[in-house]
Parts: sequence; C-alpha cells; structure tokens
Amino acid sequence: MYAVFLIILSLIGQGKNSFNDELNNYLKKNLSGKFEDYEYQILQMPKSYDKIKLLATNDFNLSGNMVYVPIKIFQKNSRVIESILSVKLKIFKKVVVASKDILTRRQLEDNDFCIKKVDISQVLGIPLTSLNDIKSLRSKEFIKSGEILTKDLVERMPIIKAGDPVTAKYIESNVIISFNALSRQDGALGDVITIIAKDKRLYKAKIVDSKNVIIIE
Repeated sequence: MYAVFLIILSLIGQGKNSFNDELNNYLKKNLSGKFEDYEYQILQMPKSYDKIKLLATNDFNLSGNMVYVPIKIFQKNSRVIESILSVKLKIFKKVVVASKDILTRRQLEDNDFCIKKVDISQVLGIPLTSLNDIKSLRSKEFIKSGEILTKDLVERMPIIKAGDPVTAKYIESNVIISFNALSRQDGALGDVITIIAKDKRLYKAKIVDSKNVIIIE
C-alpha cells in the first residue's frame, strides 16, 4: 500500500525505532488490505518531550475519520506520561460513484455510474464497490452526480407494485386457501407486503413471484 504522509515528524534522536516508524507501521497494519491508499495528519503533537513511544495495543480506535493512538511521552525532566494522540485520516477506496443525477425509484444502469478511488472516511453508510452490485436495484431517493453510492440509497427492483393483482394463498397443515387480492405497496422477491382482499381485509404476505404471495398474518 502506498501512503502519502501529510506531516513530517521531527523526532530526531529517537533511534532506529522512532515514533514516526511506529506510527507508520501501526496504521499500515490496521489499514492495509482494507483500503487502496490513506493519508494522515497528526492534529497536535505534545509541546515538550524527549521522545514518544507508541503503547503496545491490539486495538485500533477508528471513529469516522479519526484514529486515537495511545502513546507514552517521555519528558526532558524524566517524567513519563501516557496520553492519546489524535490522528486525522483520509481513506481512499475504489467505489461506485454516480456519473449523473439519478431520479428517485429509477432502475440503476451501468452507464449511470463509474468506479473511482475517493476518500470515504466521512461517508455515512456502506459504499458499493462493484458495478455488479447495482444489478436489479433502483434508487430509493434522488442521487446527485458525483455522489458515492451506498447501500442505504438503493433497494431491489420490485416484481410487484402497488395496485397489482395477486393470488394470495393461506397455508395451514394440508389446507390451502387461495383468493384474489391487490397489493398495497411495491415489493421485491421475498419481501413482506400488505395486500387487500375483496372484502377489504388487510393481510401481510410474502412475495414468492410476480403473481403470487403467501399469507403470513
């Protein structure tokens, strides 16, 4: 992994195992393989110290675009203090990005999107990483050009839409009762939707195909 370091630490005299090396190795260990690239910036170094050591830990305290690194500060008066160093991250990953505006409830197509390496450190939701991920999906809301596509912005294409006629089946033991009904909402394969029978009774039913549902309550 190639990392661009935004800040150069002047830790002269710390020897071969300097804090700079320790921090680089710590970030590489926890970010390598998960992201394409990363950049980091230490927000504030201690004002006065002889040397700094990274405290041994298996934890990686990542919160949004911040990593909180436990350190030990050796001051010039021989005092030793344990503290937390705030490190700001940019995390780059190849994800699906809208190449144009996408209207609400529009079926997604490959030419609507592209794959770009972008900073996802402040993205809310889980980004999609392949154009194969958008097959049989539609937008749940308006998606702006340049916006990263996340799972919460999409839903499966419905095979039954509100107002469609369906055959509903109620199954108990060896008894099967069928009746005609209308869907009250859109739904994809396996979804549970509300249907209304001719007598105006409402039921919850699971979609088994584009014409049939199974009553579950």
